Amino acid sequence: MSDTLHAAEPAAGGGAIAASNAAALALCHNQVMAFYRDLDENRYEDLAGRLAPDGVWHRQGKVLDSRRAVLDALAARSRTQRIHHLIVNLVADSLDDGRCRMRAYMLVVRHDSGSAPQGPAPLTGIENIRTLHIDLVRAGGAWLIAEMRGDEPTFAAAPPAAA
Repeated sequence: MSDTLHAAEPAAGGGAIAASNAAALALCHNQVMAFYRDLDENRYEDLAGRLAPDGVWHRQGKVLDSRRAVLDALAARSRTQRIHHLIVNLVADSLDDGRCRMRAYMLVVRHDSGSAPQGPAPLTGIENIRTLHIDLVRAGGAWLIAEMRGDEPTFAAAPPAAA
């Protein structure tokens, strides 16, 4: 049975199912938020552990379909970059016994001077905003990310003016 989530509808099956759904949604929400915290904090092993064994991450035009592919792609990231992926308006579109489908907006703020950051980085604005689509599965007693992809940006910073 798949429940499409609507605020105006009570959870089918009463309080126990509602409580179970609320707990599952909280765990799914946390996995998505923690995935991006791990990315921003260069905690790549932890990030990879949030993906299902056959999970797929569509990232920067590439399909990362294994733990090794994810770790290799992230190893190429700049070590002097300071970046924050701000995940907002995270909602669940559907939830059933073993799958959860979510979507959110992702705002990216980035700075890379080419040297280790000292103090606060200059804030020049939001680089882009896009919609994320996340599918999670229940596996081994945990909710793991089965697929994550982002749409093309709906907003993007204007390129810097030529000097």
